[in-house]
Amino acid sequence: MAPPATTADKREGKRPMPQEDDPTAAADGAPAGGAEGAEAGASGGDDLVLVADCGTEVRLSRSAARMSTAILHVMEDGCAEGRVPVMGVDAGVLRLVAAYCEKHAPHYDPVASAARLRDPFPPFPIDFPPAHHAIRPVTDPGPDPHGLEAFDQKLIRDLPDNSALYAVILAANYLGIEDLLDLGCTAVADKMRGKTPEEIRIALDIENDYTPEQEAEVRKANAWAFED
Repeated sequence: MAPPATTADKREGKRPMPQEDDPTAAADGAPAGGAEGAEAGASGGDDLVLVADCGTEVRLSRSAARMSTAILHVMEDGCAEGRVPVMGVDAGVLRLVAAYCEKHAPHYDPVASAARLRDPFPPFPIDFPPAHHAIRPVTDPGPDPHGLEAFDQKLIRDLPDNSALYAVILAANYLGIEDLLDLGCTAVADKMRGKTPEEIRIALDIENDYTPEQEAEVRKANAWAFED
């Protein structure tokens, strides 16, 4: 009769469990190495690799990639094979687009997004959401429970200039990321709101290629458009 198995025998060949009081012990299956290790190990080999024009590779989880209709079609056709070339998109912009998709993917509703694409203007009358009062119940998550609006505002605010904003818009349009495209276009509209044509040119870095004579002729032919 074989002797009873000891605790050590039962654990032979198995991964040792992390000690509860050891803050550096990784959970079973979790990648080590902090945030960088987690990013590299997240989804493992299931990640797609987006390849920018310069050859830089940017990882994107398949769940986040579904926010892009262009990449989604590639995935459904079985042509991705893990690597997706993204023509005409700078590496820095591609990283920003990937970060946006990863942030929004857990809360992305493809049905609602498709409905908005079919009918971008809501039917009237519009049902306005109830106003938020200064004092909210403790259980009220607030107007931005997942921090998506704050993330979007910071993304736009941190862009260095208009050229970067335009690059994000073009990349979102090329990849078919409707929510990001809306965000970029709304940022441009906000820059134009309440400004004169001259102020808009300054705000959007648009060069006035009219001579003074040509501009005077246009103003005369379209005087109604320049009336206060």
